[in-house]
Amino acid sequence: MKTILVDDEIWSMEHFEEECNGVQDVEIVGKFDHAKDALAYALENPVDFALLDIEMAEMNGIQLGKNLKKINPDMIIIYATAYSEYIAEAILEIGADYYILKPYSKEDAEKVIQRACLLAHKQKKNVYFHTFGRFDMFINGSVVNFTNAKAKELLALCVDHNGGNVTMEEAIYKLWENRCYDRNVKSLYRKAVIYLNALFRSYNLSDVFQNGRGFCHINKSMVSCDYYSFLEKDRDAIHSFKNEYLFDYSWGEETLVNLVGIKRT
Repeated sequence: MKTILVDDEIWSMEHFEEECNGVQDVEIVGKFDHAKDALAYALENPVDFALLDIEMAEMNGIQLGKNLKKINPDMIIIYATAYSEYIAEAILEIGADYYILKPYSKEDAEKVIQRACLLAHKQKKNVYFHTFGRFDMFINGSVVNFTNAKAKELLALCVDHNGGNVTMEEAIYKLWENRCYDRNVKSLYRKAVIYLNALFRSYNLSDVFQNGRGFCHINKSMVSCDYYSFLEKDRDAIHSFKNEYLFDYSWGEETLVNLVGIKRT
């Protein structure tokens, strides 16, 4: 979890950071003694978990929590405060996930870390797309086998569009490039769409793949993907990118060039 600490008491953040040493699931990416600096960071960088003080100058922790939730509704927000009277407001106003009171003990800090890790685990997506190399889809950790190769390629094209629509015309041009644009090839496209709809229904995940008249797309909010994590500047995803992207599909080369350029900068 990419974690930020926000507190106008430096010692408090250092104390919590010490407790996080050696915890594999927690990566502290920023410590801020001004709420506005934390907010500016979260606008430009992915944050999974924020430990916030409440009583701070300029912008208090509850206001900050509201703004962080606007950036990422799934962000885990936990408060560390010396003022218990603010806790009810934090829970009611922004749905805080947990809190501890200052001064807190080593055991308190450990409970916060455990709670945050548990919440993060629950928020993990059921569907994962692997694009750095050969394209594969995993559901609940298991690879999905496709009996319709063009349906799999259409799904990969949807993933490549990063949540945007893939039109029927574009899909036919890229997947059936040597075929005439006629009734027969349109039927092949529709069969691929029907296959994908049935596949996701069989896993009770009908909302992942969506289509309308002449288009289809991926519901990006319901999936995880190495490509998407890379674009969000995730350190592990950037490290795992070895200049390979959807190498079974020639139309993926344009995105590959962009990814190589991003990594070099």
